[in-house]
Amino acid sequence: MNRPLGVTLLAILHVLQAILALIIGLVLIALGAYLLPFLVGMPRFARHPGLLGIIGGIAIVMALLYLLLSYGLWTGKGWAWTISLILAGLGIIISLVGLILRSAVGAIITLILDALIIYYLTRINVKAYFGKAQPLAYPSTSQPNQQPPQMNNSDTPKFCVNCGAPAATGVKFCSYCGSKLG
Repeated sequence: MNRPLGVTLLAILHVLQAILALIIGLVLIALGAYLLPFLVGMPRFARHPGLLGIIGGIAIVMALLYLLLSYGLWTGKGWAWTISLILAGLGIIISLVGLILRSAVGAIITLILDALIIYYLTRINVKAYFGKAQPLAYPSTSQPNQQPPQMNNSDTPKFCVNCGAPAATGVKFCSYCGSKLG
């Protein structure tokens, strides 16, 4: 199954977040280890070398987690779909709290983006890519060893090869993902 474009963009976004978190982590560790004596304008608690090192280490761990998540999105792992939904949900909650405490344009933008991510990840073709789409159930037979009834070619249901959605007879394009039907 082809990777949907939006999933590719999310994976690339997480790689960029990983690079940014890695740079921030390394800078904080360097500040804590080498440059701290030169930073006289910072508050006293922020000049503690151990604190900057811990925050830098957390940023580096976050970078590694973002890389792992981008790998999972790129390769269609179900756990990456679940984690992305959880992170987007947490982002919505944090944005709402930010809007309640103080009105900020960034919180509104984050709220909208996280809502769009949740909407996108719950589309049938995206869920199918991650193996989260519900398989179509055939009617059960009354006897366990009985074969399901055979259908002739005109009764065979058609499905999109890209997203797995059912397709009506005579339709040229999938109504869910827009792929050309064979």
